[in-house]
Amino acid sequence: MATSNASALGASGSSSSSLPEGPLSEGSKGPDVQRLQAVLIQLGYLSGKADGDFGPKTKQALMRFQREWRLTQDGEYGPRTRAALLKALVPVKKPPIVSKPSRNQESRRGVPIDAIVLHHTATNSARIDLATLRWVRGNNRVSAHYLVGPDGTVYQLVPDSMAAWHAGRSSLHGDTEPSVNTRSIGIEITNDGTGQTPFTEAQYRALEQLVPYLARRYWVPKENILGHRDVAPGRKTDPADNFDWARVRRAVDAAV
Repeated sequence: MATSNASALGASGSSSSSLPEGPLSEGSKGPDVQRLQAVLIQLGYLSGKADGDFGPKTKQALMRFQREWRLTQDGEYGPRTRAALLKALVPVKKPPIVSKPSRNQESRRGVPIDAIVLHHTATNSARIDLATLRWVRGNNRVSAHYLVGPDGTVYQLVPDSMAAWHAGRSSLHGDTEPSVNTRSIGIEITNDGTGQTPFTEAQYRALEQLVPYLARRYWVPKENILGHRDVAPGRKTDPADNFDWARVRRAVDAAV
């Protein structure tokens, strides 16, 4: 992705005043075009100088941005493109990671990542959860890409580029192929899942960083950020009913 990796990993110092209200399109000229070009240059979509002339290069740069942000690719600058550019200027960083590699993984076989699945672990001990997610014995093995402990520590067990074994028999909006494991990133949250044990503030803060980072890094549609219960209805109940989805979704909405 051209872009927003640059912005997600640290663009700063920009605000709504950096962007004109518009509308602007090919043939427009002046300071408003120059301000738009400056932002496209900052985000890595446009090279050269901001000359205030909305020509073919500026249109193509805007179309590349619109394609990545799943907007109408008309090369015109209006309210929806402005709103997306403002989000692209918000820094979205991966939280600090503790590496705890698990052998329980396999190739994605070229399938792109288009889903994020959240789970609870059914224990209140990150130590036990790490042992389970790294346990190797025959074919009865499980793993996830990330585990978020009660103190907010984020452990990475499987590289994003590989499939982890977290979803089991499941489907994404009814689709079983490609498998949910192959197309998703799995995040386990240490919690007993009874609905009585609160998820911790530290866990929510970690998730408010991790999930938006992954959603923007892989352009995961918001409707594909789900719980295990959503991809395995009737079989799974995680994350538990007391999980505050609204917090996570607000963080995603601010970034994507």
